[in-house]
Amino acid sequence: MMLLLYAKDRNGVSQELKQILNGRSSDACLETYSNLDDLFQRLRQPRLNLKIGVLSIGSEAELDRLLTIRELLSDMRLVLVLSGRDPQTVSKAHALAPRFITFSDAGIDPLVSVVEKMMGCQFDPMVPPQAVLQANSH
Repeated sequence: MMLLLYAKDRNGVSQELKQILNGRSSDACLETYSNLDDLFQRLRQPRLNLKIGVLSIGSEAELDRLLTIRELLSDMRLVLVLSGRDPQTVSKAHALAPRFITFSDAGIDPLVSVVEKMMGCQFDPMVPPQAVLQANSH
């Protein structure tokens, strides 16, 4: 499973996410991008098991550019880190349909917690509903 990170290397998000992936299954890895053009190019390629995206958005201009490719993000579970709490920006960010929004001044803990939970969901084997029904009927 792969985790995609977009951040302009202005904080420790990348290092924290790498620590989350340590100890996970061997197929877990982190792809990092600090340039929107590189990110856009990657999103236009086959994604295989790229399931979770963490986007650290530092400006309204970055958010506006991301909104132009929101269809390329629609099949990913997104976590957004916004630089400010401006209601208009937060409202605009919701157009990307994120699972979670946090803010750069909130510290890294909420982000780490949510990503760990998302990854846990990805790693837990799904039990088919039929198996659960049969187990309960015995």
